[in-house]
Amino acid sequence: MEDYSLQHKKAWEFDAYDFWVRTAGTPKERAAKDKENPKKMLKQYAGYFDSFEGIRVANICGSCGKKAVPLALLGAEVTVFDISEANKKYAVETAEAAGTKIAYEVCDIMEIDMGRYEGYFDVVFMEGGILHYFHDIDAFMKVMRSLLKPGGKMICSDFHPFTKISDILGLQQPTMSYFSTDIFEGEMAHARFYDEEIRKQIP
Repeated sequence: MEDYSLQHKKAWEFDAYDFWVRTAGTPKERAAKDKENPKKMLKQYAGYFDSFEGIRVANICGSCGKKAVPLALLGAEVTVFDISEANKKYAVETAEAAGTKIAYEVCDIMEIDMGRYEGYFDVVFMEGGILHYFHDIDAFMKVMRSLLKPGGKMICSDFHPFTKISDILGLQQPTMSYFSTDIFEGEMAHARFYDEEIRKQIP
């Protein structure tokens, strides 16, 4: 499993900071959008939160902070857990530019420090294609449950597994039997945004 984790880390750190600048704007530009209307930046997910002020949120695979920063602006105490240092740099700079703070732990999600975070969060939140990175969903969900306080809430929005047999999102990923449990190697979802020469270099 460690090999897969290192492979994900390499891929998610390849040109990641510059990719976010090109696609989402500089941290300052992104922060201005977040500040303008944080709830709007949360999109449909805003409705799943009972409140924002003072709640502790674990943002799993929170990437560039696109949901963490709006949550922090609304008053939540947000900790992002993600494998990429480059993602952290963009997210933390965006939070600072927005005049707020987020905590950011660069780690393998399956190795979150439970001495520090067990039972710590009111909400565990993840969205936008998370589960396919984890081979053992039961083990993953045990980690998620461990992060939550008694009575806490998990908000998880992910791609329907129908995408295994049809590339309906245009991610240019391999397709296979709907019931396949095989692990496969594929490109990072954003690889298609690069020129062919650079695309070949992405881990």
